[in-house]
Amino acid sequence: MRCFISIELEPSIKDKINDFIQQNNLNKYLSGIRWVKPHNLHITLAFLGEISIEDISSVKNMLYIISSKHLSFPIELSGVGFFPNFKNPKVFWIGIKEQPQLFTLKKLIDNGLDNINIHYDNKPFSPHLTIGRIKTPLKIKPEIGEALVFEASFLVTEIHLMKSELLSGGPVYTDLYHVKLC
Repeated sequence: MRCFISIELEPSIKDKINDFIQQNNLNKYLSGIRWVKPHNLHITLAFLGEISIEDISSVKNMLYIISSKHLSFPIELSGVGFFPNFKNPKVFWIGIKEQPQLFTLKKLIDNGLDNINIHYDNKPFSPHLTIGRIKTPLKIKPEIGEALVFEASFLVTEIHLMKSELLSGGPVYTDLYHVKLC
């Protein structure tokens, strides 16, 4: 099954992001973006792709071990941007202020996956929260992005192993397993 490891957002943060989109009239200014549904908003720590039932058991054990050694920590969401850039946008994101504990957690997860021989997308970690995807060419004026301000913070208390099903109405994510951080 198709899976990823993530940090899930508190409902109040999801509501704040939805309000940000509505209050800034982003549906009008950024038409052509397919917005991530609020209940699907998350921070991906590792995309695993297709893995077996046996591998899921190994990942659960690995996450349990990591969670028993890693403290809860705050995350600050701040700013917005586009990947790869304003001229050729494919992803609209909210930034995450540098947080050493987030990078430590990511490194522990990567090392854990390597140790149990689970393949994952190991491109360089660029902490962000995807809020929209752009499929058709869209011209974005840099001043629109510069004028947008988003800030919020929350405490990371859990790590989730999520199942992802790609359906015609959009992805459906199911929480397979989650562990609390110390």
